[in-house]
Amino acid sequence: MKDRQIQSTGAQPSVPILSPILHWLAMPAIVFLRSRFGFSFLSPKSVFFAFVWAHLLFSIYAWIEQGAWFKYWAVASFGLGAAALYLLHLMLAFSREVGRQGKHDFYSGTSHLLLLPGFSQLRGNPRSELMVHLWVEPFLALTTAAMLRAFFTEHRLSTWLILVAVAMWLKEFINFWYGIRSEKKHEDIIEDAEEKMPGSGAAEVPLPAAGTRKPRAKRPPQIAEDEQAVKALEFRSAEVLRLMPPHSLEQAELNYRHLIKTVHPDPNNADAGATEKAATLNEAIEYFRRTLGG
Repeated sequence: MKDRQIQSTGAQPSVPILSPILHWLAMPAIVFLRSRFGFSFLSPKSVFFAFVWAHLLFSIYAWIEQGAWFKYWAVASFGLGAAALYLLHLMLAFSREVGRQGKHDFYSGTSHLLLLPGFSQLRGNPRSELMVHLWVEPFLALTTAAMLRAFFTEHRLSTWLILVAVAMWLKEFINFWYGIRSEKKHEDIIEDAEEKMPGSGAAEVPLPAAGTRKPRAKRPPQIAEDEQAVKALEFRSAEVLRLMPPHSLEQAELNYRHLIKTVHPDPNNADAGATEKAATLNEAIEYFRRTLGG
């Protein structure tokens, strides 16, 4: 959501194929349990619009077909409620975007449980929200499924809710795992940069005296056409910025901002090593701005 790459704020981490399927399966319950979603979290809209339309047709069939409503009333009611809530959340997210009041585009919503008395102090705490999404909400879905089976002998909706609960837990566990890995890699980047700082105790290659050091040659604006030279320059720039492929300008900028703070040459007390490292970082980010900036 990269051995030494900082996780950027953006789309939620995902496993190809599996994560979109889990997202689709979990959404019918999520719209009941949360509010104030980011606009992009409610994607893919085409799939959910298709679900709304298909479930509307199914509910009409169950209503007009003799004996069908008795068998499918619970599934139809839950699906219609989920469809209506999805459309409502989408309109509210759209209005917040227009008013420039929306949270992060991929914000996964605020749990209604955190709005209850006694829990409101936990709202806004990422760890508390994670625990609610990972454990409490799937447990509520499973509990509802068990009650439907035990007291109403409703097997169709209860089976759907069990599937939804499993999808919710797996989806949030993937986010939880990627969050742990992201924090670890972020810490590793800062640690690596601090080790290379002057006076950190790490062995450093001595710099030549200021009078004997040749001035830094400026790189030509055009990237060398030779393929080996291009690959070497890209590899060197990525290594300086602690980037792992595939490279992106957004990630390069984020890593650059973190690393430049660790060298930050003081103009009033210039340190040759810090100035050299800052210049190397500047060259690396300029390379990616030139090649990935469009």
